[in-house]
Amino acid sequence: MVLFLGMKFLSALINSILTGLFFSSLLALLVLDLNVSIPFSYAFFGQLTVFNFASYGVLITLASLLFFFIVQFFSRKGLNIKIISPSFLMISLTLVLILFLIIFRENFKHFISFFNAEIRHLLDTQLLVLLILVLLGILCLYGYLYYRKNIIFLIAYFMFFGAIMAYGVYQRMLYPEDSALEKIARLEATAVDKKVTIFGMQGLSFDFIIPLINEGRLPNFAWLMEQGSWGRLENYSPNVLIALNTSFNTGKLPAKHREFSPTTHRLLNIPQKIDIIPRFIFYMGLRRIGLLETFPRSPKYATKDIWKIFEENNISQLKMDPLFCMGVEHPSPATEANFNRFLKDYKFEYMSIFDHLRSALLCDLDLEQKFTNAKNTSEAQMSYLLLVGLNLVESYFYKFNFPDMYGDIDQEKITKYSTVIERYYELYDQIIGKHLASMKEDELLIVYSPHGIEPLPIWKRLAFWLFEDPDVSASHGNSPEGVVFFYGKNIIHGKRIENIRLIDLAPTLLNYLGLPVGKDMDGIVNSSMFVDDFKIGNPVLYISSYEEVEIKVPEAPQ
Repeated sequence: MVLFLGMKFLSALINSILTGLFFSSLLALLVLDLNVSIPFSYAFFGQLTVFNFASYGVLITLASLLFFFIVQFFSRKGLNIKIISPSFLMISLTLVLILFLIIFRENFKHFISFFNAEIRHLLDTQLLVLLILVLLGILCLYGYLYYRKNIIFLIAYFMFFGAIMAYGVYQRMLYPEDSALEKIARLEATAVDKKVTIFGMQGLSFDFIIPLINEGRLPNFAWLMEQGSWGRLENYSPNVLIALNTSFNTGKLPAKHREFSPTTHRLLNIPQKIDIIPRFIFYMGLRRIGLLETFPRSPKYATKDIWKIFEENNISQLKMDPLFCMGVEHPSPATEANFNRFLKDYKFEYMSIFDHLRSALLCDLDLEQKFTNAKNTSEAQMSYLLLVGLNLVESYFYKFNFPDMYGDIDQEKITKYSTVIERYYELYDQIIGKHLASMKEDELLIVYSPHGIEPLPIWKRLAFWLFEDPDVSASHGNSPEGVVFFYGKNIIHGKRIENIRLIDLAPTLLNYLGLPVGKDMDGIVNSSMFVDDFKIGNPVLYISSYEEVEIKVPEAPQ
């Protein structure tokens, strides 16, 4: 009897391990699907499968084993199982394939901006054939049981299984390879006499701006809305800052510019690094147990952006755009004075979230002061400043402004800390006001944020509490809309801009400056904010791609 039970357990374990290996191979395929820049390799596919089995495969194995013995417990006659049980595998493989398709679909939707049309078609095909395999598994299982375990259904299922899985992997092998475009044309540089100042302010949201304007606390934002044009700025997922920033600079989605992440990852000791980690299965949590290492990522591609285009057209520029606060060692006296003035009511606060506030504030104030000094002493036609502090502050203090979404929060803390984000908006309003006062008559001012902010959903709060930072209460991970403001003599007053996207800003800016727009840009020229006379005198000009064009500066006359 003991031997019989031992053999039954061993048989169930072997079949469960096979199920776990199958799920691990599906996750390996998903990793390769997401990392579009990595060529397909059977060796890497196998390494990924083994890696996934050490974590997810073991979990699926245990779940399959538990499922078998639960069914065994409630079965009147008990279940017999072979060392390799086709019926067990038919059921378990179908169930884990259904689970995988849910994970696959969610990742496909989340990372959709990373895939070009050809890759999206291949992934749609892969999804379809795997769904067909699920349906065939259900039909073959029904036929096998209904016709008293007729082996024909088992043979049919596993023949379909092998063919469809091979075809699904083949879809990944068909990913197009990267290729650099050759310079096939020359373009004479364009003389530009316009001046533009751009402020990127990460995290701006009309959820805060409109109420604070109504309270009279943001006079300069109110001025931009009344005397300029404004709108909600659409973006995309995944809402990664480096990808968003590159899309602003190029007018292209990540599928073309390939700046996916500031980091790269190595799985255990596998030599091949990956840039994209699957979502919705806590894959990043593997860092906690040493299975995943993260490193800074060096850019692999050099898509020509508007700043390179400006440089080639001899347009002088001043650009300060750190994506992260790197700390300030020697702030100026003016920066320290503004810093202390902002923190006068919080200087004795020792909660850890105030360390983030102090760091963000000091970085923003120091960078803005350096930008102002440089702008006042330069003749730059294009000036760009990116401030990232508000985004960091909102992620920690959001819950104090919307406590009803978070349950029990001490009322005293709500009263005291709900002013932090509001005061940060007032700080940005003062920065805008300072530069409005010094604007030249022919200057265009653009203020934008590539995304807004919203509360973390409950499941994500739990994930942050377990694996990341439990103090985080909001993020931009679900791609909330950002904001954009245009102000200048060629801008319509009080105009609300409809359907403007982050990727539209680069081609719109090129058109404003009288430069041609690349047809390969995903964004379009949105000229709805320009007055009619300006639009008539500045038609949209196109070239095939700036990647294919060499811009030649005319030689100075002798």
